[in-house]
Amino acid sequence: MGINRLIKKLDKTLLLLCALVLLAVVATLFMGGWQLTVDGLQRAGQLVNTIWLRLLLGFILGGIVSVLVPNALVAKWLGHTSGLKGILIGSYIGTILPGGPFVALPVIASIYRAGAGVGPVIALLTGRALLGINMLIVWQIPFLGLEIPLAKYIICLVIPPLLGLGGAAVFRIVSGLSPNANINTDDTTIKE
Repeated sequence: MGINRLIKKLDKTLLLLCALVLLAVVATLFMGGWQLTVDGLQRAGQLVNTIWLRLLLGFILGGIVSVLVPNALVAKWLGHTSGLKGILIGSYIGTILPGGPFVALPVIASIYRAGAGVGPVIALLTGRALLGINMLIVWQIPFLGLEIPLAKYIICLVIPPLLGLGGAAVFRIVSGLSPNANINTDDTTIKE
């Protein structure tokens, strides 16, 4: 396989990540020589050793969710035509989504590929980050008492829907889509 053909198969995010890794390796070589570079690579190996099983299980969970939840159901409740209802559902379903990013992001990605709209996905990501019940109960209340986490939680209830609405509008602008564009997440095509 030629290098040009290989580059065409890579997506832009992967190319950016490869460039950043190469830049970091060059920086470590420049700042500390091979020893600093080797130390960095050893730390990367330790991190992989720590999280590989979580990543694998998260990917398996995402795959299982994608076959368990029918695409038609996702499209009905969270799809591009679900409007404010889909954004509200996405906002508050994030409160109960368990696990760290290794579990949640593969699940959210499978929901998006099953037909969820951009607004509901942005609301889901925001709701999970701001309103996660496990974070509130396990970490915030024990360390900060009840009043501060509760005040933060109550005000944050309005943020995910607003970000879902605004994020969908910004997505259309940065993607250059017309308001009537249909985004098909199954094969990642956009039809005007």
